[in-house]
Amino acid sequence: MRRLVICNTCKFSLESKTGPDGRTGGQILIGHMRDVLAARPDVELVEQACMWNCTKPCSVVMQDDERFSYITGSNAPTAEQAEAILKWFDAHGQSPTGEVPFKQWPQAMRGHFIARIPPVPK
Repeated sequence: MRRLVICNTCKFSLESKTGPDGRTGGQILIGHMRDVLAARPDVELVEQACMWNCTKPCSVVMQDDERFSYITGSNAPTAEQAEAILKWFDAHGQSPTGEVPFKQWPQAMRGHFIARIPPVPK
């Protein structure tokens, strides 16, 4: 099971809960992620209300039941950030452990990782 969990209540910015269109940053990022995942049935997208990371919006969890899972924050609610998240998550899926060498990280993903969580033993 591989899925991206995005906080739908994350603020648009540290100064503003919503963007110009009235949606939260999380809602906007989810929309962009839906677009980049449109032809990707191998990755599930899940919305989650508040992940308690309010000082670093937008929050995204990259979950995997066989590899390390990761918690990220300070993701911009943009199409470019959604593409970078998926690019990193694709590299993660190609690794047996879920560890991606730093040199393979998209520039837009550097500085966003908060924690990694080992998979639950079976």
